[in-house]
Amino acid sequence: MANDKNYSFHIDTYTPETIPMERLAVYLHELAILLGETKSVHFVKLVEGTTQIVHRVEREAVPRVEARLRRVKNRDATQEALRAYDTINDYLADDAANAVLKEVGDGAQIIDFPGAAELVEPEFGPFNQSGTIDGVVIKVGGKREKVPVHLETRDGAGIGCVVTRALAKDLAKNLFGGELRLTGTGRWFRDKYGKWVLRAFDATSFEHLDTKSLSELAADLSAVDGAGWKTIKDPWAALAEIRSGDGND
Repeated sequence: MANDKNYSFHIDTYTPETIPMERLAVYLHELAILLGETKSVHFVKLVEGTTQIVHRVEREAVPRVEARLRRVKNRDATQEALRAYDTINDYLADDAANAVLKEVGDGAQIIDFPGAAELVEPEFGPFNQSGTIDGVVIKVGGKREKVPVHLETRDGAGIGCVVTRALAKDLAKNLFGGELRLTGTGRWFRDKYGKWVLRAFDATSFEHLDTKSLSELAADLSAVDGAGWKTIKDPWAALAEIRSGDGND
């Protein structure tokens, strides 16, 4: 277990003797989801005083767990991780408590849970907004006129939408295939944490996304006869110039 890291989730209201077992189970469950890497995170003990849930993260998983928590802190993590963080905050608010996740040893604070102390914004919406969603189709099914379709995004999050039966037939041909971009109208609302959340999406069309790397695209351009790319000494600099609008042509 060398180089494993221990962390402690401090709740300021309860003690190990006063926290209800059901509530403790809820915090443990949501904390496990928040951290991710469920097979590499292990409960260690409850510490006396205020409730401190000590848990150990295996060495190989430490960078991934810490990166996940940083993204949660910046509110750009997966929907699953953000939902777990928000759920913990909601329970803390109900318990008139707040909490903090720290590294055992140096006491470095990893992420704060304001709970009852947080001043949250009112919810707004929902509002309809045209837009797109990207992902891989992982499920198509349903008997209604509007067929539910589930996508998996690049960060592993799941997102749902509805489509017509005709569009569902075309999407079914791409099940577990390449990444698609669906165009349609989303129903958005702003939650009490100020984050815009997609509640529903009615897709009307889709297109295949090009998954080629920049190197592959540059090679394709160089292969086009008469395009002039073969004569350019530094194609990357030329592309940067085009993007910045500094080109002469």
